[in-house]
Amino acid sequence: MAVFSPSATTFYSNITVYLQCYFLTIAYMLGTGILGLPVTLARAGLTPFLFMMTICLVAQIISIILITDAIQKLVYVQLHAEISPADNDPTKNVKESYDGIPLAESSVTDESCFSDVDSAEERSLFSKTESSSDEMPAVNIFILAKVFLPKILSCASTMNFLFYFSVAGISYALAGSQAYAEVFHINSALTVTPFFCWLLNLLAVFGRKLVSPLVSVLTLFKGSLLLVAAIVAFVAGATIHNHITSDFQHIQDTYLMSTVALGGTYIPLPFLFTKLRYLQHEVRYFRLSVTFGLITVYILEILWCWATLDVVPQIDPCSVSLSQTNNGTYCLPPDYTLQSAAENGEISTIPFTKVINLVYPQYRWIATLISLFIMVSITVSYLYNATVLAHTVEGVIASWWKESWNKSDFMEVKCQNVTSSLANIVFLSVIFIVAMFNPKSFVEVVEKLMSFAANFGLGFFMSIIVWKCTSGKYRDLDVPLPLSKVQIHLQYIVIVFFMTASIYDIVVWISESV
Repeated sequence: MAVFSPSATTFYSNITVYLQCYFLTIAYMLGTGILGLPVTLARAGLTPFLFMMTICLVAQIISIILITDAIQKLVYVQLHAEISPADNDPTKNVKESYDGIPLAESSVTDESCFSDVDSAEERSLFSKTESSSDEMPAVNIFILAKVFLPKILSCASTMNFLFYFSVAGISYALAGSQAYAEVFHINSALTVTPFFCWLLNLLAVFGRKLVSPLVSVLTLFKGSLLLVAAIVAFVAGATIHNHITSDFQHIQDTYLMSTVALGGTYIPLPFLFTKLRYLQHEVRYFRLSVTFGLITVYILEILWCWATLDVVPQIDPCSVSLSQTNNGTYCLPPDYTLQSAAENGEISTIPFTKVINLVYPQYRWIATLISLFIMVSITVSYLYNATVLAHTVEGVIASWWKESWNKSDFMEVKCQNVTSSLANIVFLSVIFIVAMFNPKSFVEVVEKLMSFAANFGLGFFMSIIVWKCTSGKYRDLDVPLPLSKVQIHLQYIVIVFFMTASIYDIVVWISESV
């Protein structure tokens, strides 16, 4: 019988954590962006899209590096109590008081849990010994804002992120209804919307224990299905050879949707960070895992957009080539183009499957595979988003309840739980109502509202947090993986890029409304 050393056990355990971070990043990022991206390429084409996506990828990778540093300092501040201006030595090393167990769980300290290379000074600051009565520090994006932002900006930040979750829920509800209607051949997506929304809403609010394992299983299936679907769709698109035109004069068409497709990466970072121990190598590999997950999403989205452009005409329905059957060009119906899909607020799979089924019946199975992926993907995305929204609302209610009542008896806790559930139902009802009364606005919801909430949240609120963490009394805190001087100065790229996107979003909205 083989016996594994503690170091080997730790190594394999860490690999599992890094893989979880990698796949969960992919699961969170692959949502509305991959559905809405191709329909915004009607005028711009492929080359401007690749240019804009690459710039957005670089900006997002920088934000991962900076926000990971801010999260480390959030943990430090909570574990070492608040750092007041009177503190003369906020960086004092008290790591020997803590043991290396994950933040998410508290257990009895066992020296065998650490490898030989992990010294006492390197162990986790996340939790204390069994004898300590202190609670584990909370690590989430709202506590991050509460600790590092003034009260008014902290409240505004909370409202912005709640708004983001709500808008994301609306976009998932619109896309999910369309996907299920397409797979089950239902004429009206509005017929599907009530069942799609409320089955998942009730599961998110009252079946929280079932969500994590269900999302994990569906995410694995979703990721595998997407990989197969993207590769096969790209091969089919390359075989079909639809004529693709690129025009940099319309590069702005892809700007906002690109920030959505690769945006919001910073939102799940605090949750993923709780899976780590507070060690330098774990933080470094965590950062790499999330970055590689983002790059994987970047590659898959490019493959999907390229395949869609090869199959679906951009503007001219007569640009389809049937050279393989010696029939020359072929004119499709006017609504079988990307421009028509954008005007009707359709997700990209709808024109894709229309063209495949009509012109290329030999590839019909590809359309079915992609439709199945979209259905599973949106289900996972909506359920995960609703769960995070419900958890966020409960956190806000708990904070308000504690400040207002400052009690913890049974009746108070029960009243708090009821209030939280009712608040969740209200938020989720708003998502459902908007989705029911605005069924053809998928692209507009994603490109305008969701992009603004994500870009402004990162370009303004998170940038202030990063700036505060890299200056003054927080700059030299003793965290496992500090920033270099070069990395600190990269924050200005994030500020300029995402604030420009936010301003552009407002300008476009005003110009279209006039």
